[in-house]
Amino acid sequence: MTATGTSASAAPPAPAPDPTLSATWALTLLTAAAAVGMGRLFDDGAFFLPFTAAAFSAHWLAWACRRLDLSLPTALPLSMLGMFLVAAWVLFPHTTAYGIPWSGTWTAASEAATEALRSFATVVAPAPPAKGFLLAGIVGIGVAAVLADWAAFRVRALFEAAIPSFTLFVFTAVLGADNHRSWSVAGYLAALLLFVLVHQASMVTESASWFASRARGGVGALVQGGAVLGTVAVFAAVVLGPNVPGSGAEPVISWRDTDGTGPSRRTTVSPLVDIRGRLVEQSTVELFTVQSNQPSYWRLTSLDTFDGAIWQSNDSYRPVDSRLPGGVDTQAAEEAVIQDFTISALSSIWLPAAYRPQRVDGIDNVSFNADTGSLITRTDTTDGYSYRVESALPRPTAAELQQAGPALVGRDLSRYLDLPPIPTRVQRLAADLTRNAPTPYAKAKAMQDWFHANFAYDLKARAGHDGRALERFLFETRRGYCEQFAGAFAVMARAIGLPARVAVGFTPGELGEDGRYHVRGLNAHAWPEVYIEDYGWTYFEATPGRGMPGAQEWTGLPPQQASPDNPSVATTSPPTTAPAEQPTTPSTANVPEEDTSVGTAPLGEERSPWRTPLMVGALAVLLGAMWMIVVPLAKQQRRVRRRAAAPDTAGRVLVAWAESEEALAAARVPRRPSETIAEYADRVPAATALGAVGTAALHDLARDAAAAGYGASQPTAEVVRRAVAAAAAVERALHDAAGVRERWRRALDPTPLVPEGDWRERLSQRLPTLPALPRRKPA
Repeated sequence: MTATGTSASAAPPAPAPDPTLSATWALTLLTAAAAVGMGRLFDDGAFFLPFTAAAFSAHWLAWACRRLDLSLPTALPLSMLGMFLVAAWVLFPHTTAYGIPWSGTWTAASEAATEALRSFATVVAPAPPAKGFLLAGIVGIGVAAVLADWAAFRVRALFEAAIPSFTLFVFTAVLGADNHRSWSVAGYLAALLLFVLVHQASMVTESASWFASRARGGVGALVQGGAVLGTVAVFAAVVLGPNVPGSGAEPVISWRDTDGTGPSRRTTVSPLVDIRGRLVEQSTVELFTVQSNQPSYWRLTSLDTFDGAIWQSNDSYRPVDSRLPGGVDTQAAEEAVIQDFTISALSSIWLPAAYRPQRVDGIDNVSFNADTGSLITRTDTTDGYSYRVESALPRPTAAELQQAGPALVGRDLSRYLDLPPIPTRVQRLAADLTRNAPTPYAKAKAMQDWFHANFAYDLKARAGHDGRALERFLFETRRGYCEQFAGAFAVMARAIGLPARVAVGFTPGELGEDGRYHVRGLNAHAWPEVYIEDYGWTYFEATPGRGMPGAQEWTGLPPQQASPDNPSVATTSPPTTAPAEQPTTPSTANVPEEDTSVGTAPLGEERSPWRTPLMVGALAVLLGAMWMIVVPLAKQQRRVRRRAAAPDTAGRVLVAWAESEEALAAARVPRRPSETIAEYADRVPAATALGAVGTAALHDLARDAAAAGYGASQPTAEVVRRAVAAAAAVERALHDAAGVRERWRRALDPTPLVPEGDWRERLSQRLPTLPALPRRKPA
């Protein structure tokens, strides 16, 4: 075989390396940094794998689509399909068939998303990483990654490429907790700087073929110099910034915590949002211990507002010292209970206590609501706290309660009777069950006994309280856990005119050899309380297999709670281990940091459910206003600097041409890489409405620019004036031909705001078919 034959049969050359590969890696790290920063929204690290997997998968799917030369309409659905696969594999693997999503995957994802949407108004960071929230995060990260890739490599717009990840960053800053704030900010800023440097360097390397030797040096200088400056800037912002005098002072505008007229507000998630997850996944985790002379239910708070989907609270809290103000009066005998608590892993702002606490010692910065009998701290968690509570437990008798009549009309109990529309047959059922009960106590007792006689405890029951879930629980499955039992009882009680609410807390726990009750996750519980005239809020137990010590006289139920070996099995022994329900962090509440109380429930009159969306909307408006001011000013400053940088008259003419070319590109008529100045000037009039004056000015400017770039002599001052006037005429013609909306778009388009190197080199890069412009000395 001849040499020629050998050469002809040789394998084809390997494809050229992708010049955007390094920039793709940098952009992936930028999105991943924003995704990791979203960990401030959650109370554990379960978010990390789904979010980072979404960031890396989305970017490299987009990269593969670009390498295959797939159009954006084709690449976008493929990327979204990839995100769905990632979500299925990391969140719902049990619903797939050999890794392939099936109908059960869609059902599980829909239910998780629906539950997350319902609880979003009440949840505040750091919240449990419920699958619905993780699914929303994966979708958001995937969309951000696809948009960033489109902007960076299809449109080649540096600024726009950073906006999607910055949106995630701002979202986390608005709603996230303060934990790891400095590190997340530093990580994002470092990733942003890296992307800007690498993307700009790759664009220079790719486009400046005629300037290859210089470009290599320029890229190295750009990356090295930028890295040094960026490191200094990040260090100064993250390390030195918080230590600047006055950095810890009160903010000028405390948008996160106040309405501007009163003290700060704090909101925490409703305890029923993720109760089953805590019961199942943390059932053996010890939350706190308590030494007490009398076992009881250790109460956190009560939920008084039902929006048709979930129970929440709407209460105000006042700072207190040791002695607590009195709440609802009772004519019942009271038993003094002294409790010494040590909190280890409750992860809540609430302080457990037996109902009707009278005094709290051993802890500072406590706020109290007398109506609910709830204690709350100003810190984000009570973990590590030890304190003592003295309570007065009401001990009414059945005979006393039986003699009590309906609540007096003058009582302010309307919020404990409010209900959204509920199914008619639920109302009919409550009326039928209590038809023969003459007193409020008898009605509540009848409903309690009906639940115990006809229902079974089951942790596998589907969560939820909306109309369909309520009907399914009451008329079909008749199985559930305390979330369903307490919520259904309270709804039915209100339907027949009994003021009712849902209390949240823990059963006594297991009595250890150390004389302390050890309370675990499986001891979390919810139960109904009914207001009975002269006796106040009275405990009832709707969950089968549960019973509070000391309440048998009026409930008829012995002390019962879950067994440590089986949370569904009740034991009648002294406090051993309790029911199956645990709030992740109780309901919404406002904690004043001054001496004035503020109401804050998500759905009460004192706090609108739209507060969070309005805050986000206000931030969006503020950012939009800043954009409308900053972008035009920055573009104007850029124009001034570029004009001032022109070293001679030829440079001034070329700057005028560059300004006209940018205006035409903003009008969606950019110059093609293969076009000369003259060819471009000939094509533009047919592609846009320049008019006769604008067309003539563009052709004059094109001739002057070509002469300035390649002529042997410097243009005269008259030529410079003519070029400047022609550029202004082109821009004016484009402006006059555009509508109002198009003018706004051009004015706010940040595309021209890209980092500039030497203006002559960049202008030469705009003319790749021509040799480099001569380097003249100023005349």
